[in-house]
Amino acid sequence: MTVADRESLRARHPRPAVDLAPAPDDRHGMSRWSVRLRLVLVSLCLGWSATVSPAIAQTPPRLEAHRCWFKTPRGASAKCYLLSVAENRAAPGGRVVKLPVAVLKSVSANKQPDPVIYLSGGPGEAPLAAPAPGIDPLKDGDWWKSTATIRRGRDFIFIGQRGAQLSRPALTCDDVASPKSLLSRFVGRFDVVEDERRAMERCRAELDRRGIDVTQYSTPALADDVADLVRALELSKVNLYGVSYGTRWALEVMRRHPALVRAAILDSVYPPHVNGDQEEADAVRRAFNRLFLECAADAWCARKYPNLRGDLETLVARLDRTPVRLRLKLSGGKTTVAIDGTKALLVLLHVMRLGGEDIGKLPTTIARAAAGNYAALRFFAEDLETTEGGIVEAPIEEMGGLYYSIECRETTAFLDRPARERSIADAGIYGLVARANTGPALCPIWRVPPAEPSERQPVDSRIPTLLLSGSYDWLTPSTWAEAARQHLPNARHVEFRAMGHAVTANDACAEMLLAQFVATPDPNRAPGCLAGNPPPRFTDKPPK
Repeated sequence: MTVADRESLRARHPRPAVDLAPAPDDRHGMSRWSVRLRLVLVSLCLGWSATVSPAIAQTPPRLEAHRCWFKTPRGASAKCYLLSVAENRAAPGGRVVKLPVAVLKSVSANKQPDPVIYLSGGPGEAPLAAPAPGIDPLKDGDWWKSTATIRRGRDFIFIGQRGAQLSRPALTCDDVASPKSLLSRFVGRFDVVEDERRAMERCRAELDRRGIDVTQYSTPALADDVADLVRALELSKVNLYGVSYGTRWALEVMRRHPALVRAAILDSVYPPHVNGDQEEADAVRRAFNRLFLECAADAWCARKYPNLRGDLETLVARLDRTPVRLRLKLSGGKTTVAIDGTKALLVLLHVMRLGGEDIGKLPTTIARAAAGNYAALRFFAEDLETTEGGIVEAPIEEMGGLYYSIECRETTAFLDRPARERSIADAGIYGLVARANTGPALCPIWRVPPAEPSERQPVDSRIPTLLLSGSYDWLTPSTWAEAARQHLPNARHVEFRAMGHAVTANDACAEMLLAQFVATPDPNRAPGCLAGNPPPRFTDKPPK
């Protein structure tokens, strides 16, 4: 989540975090990467003109006022626009893409000139789009409240992803499944994959018929969209705030347009030199190993659940042989779902993604399900289906092609498939989730060329950067933030031991760090809310 980004639900209880020391102000930590080719960043002193290619300069971006997609609370103000940019910047006379933009105005009469630009996740998340008819997207995400501290001094800006919902055009087709997040990639068995394959073929043919060049919907193109927005708003500097895939988007802005970025906050980091599909099985196994170790180190949990690993592996193996049918209470009524081993793992991983007090209920959920009591597992399955999907194998309805345009180009194209298969086999039951990932099988249908190898190199930058991660985040593990930090000598990484994905949406301290770093982007200044770093508090209280 997604992880949607706001890919997670808001936090129930704030958790303290651990402060990992800032990267040293030298290049010693980069020696391990010396054999890799890296892009040469444009010098900051060259200014704006050096960061804009001739193709971009020939196609000035244009803002036109638009009615906002949300209601503005009393006492607040906002302005909304459509940003017109070239679909293909190498062919500026071609199709124009229009992107939704919303500026939540600062409440200060003397606001700072460098706003915060939020870069959403997915790929394909659309924070300005209503998740359902009649729902206000900013109220649903609690955005007015969570940005209040930032808006005391600066504007807060949303820019939509080209090809996502509300973008014109949007890479959507009827009758094709659309992942709401990374979690919902994991659908059913071979018949479902074949249904999705046929639907994707129809979708790609429809986009071709409409004259949409799906190769132009990529992370570099999105990064240049941000630069075009900065130009259109006549800004000189901005702060970037990215979550999940939005961190990869932000890093690409830092690489391509460094002179525009004052500071960056990267939450749940997904750097370009990491391949998520390649590391999927290992990430799942490490997340559960952390749970087993921390339960064993907790006196109550160790006494109550001395064989937690065995309980989980027995449960998953049993469900994989004989799925259990659970009746879920969903918004559309009650639905009976067959929960096999893969779906059971996904439900438990969803709990890790949420973080906070829910993680502390995992040992009880696992042990009771292993003994045949599925009440807690059912509760979390209902929550997963309501927020993300992926449990109920519903008919294929609609797809957002942006996800595949980016992930097939930038991730799957660089997959070492034999190594991935070995990793899945070595992971045992923890490889079931990666095995169920349909992306690698479906990408050949989408027919996008691989990214340039230079795009897959680490981003080297001295821009002040705050990296945030959760110890139980298996979608974007904290090790990925560390991999990014090796190339960011002016950065600090803060890891939250009892949190999962999208920590700024789930933890009060993380939200505070975001606002503090925007105000004073100094990685060497230890934030005040870091008061220890306890693991999850394990409990047998039922979820609610």
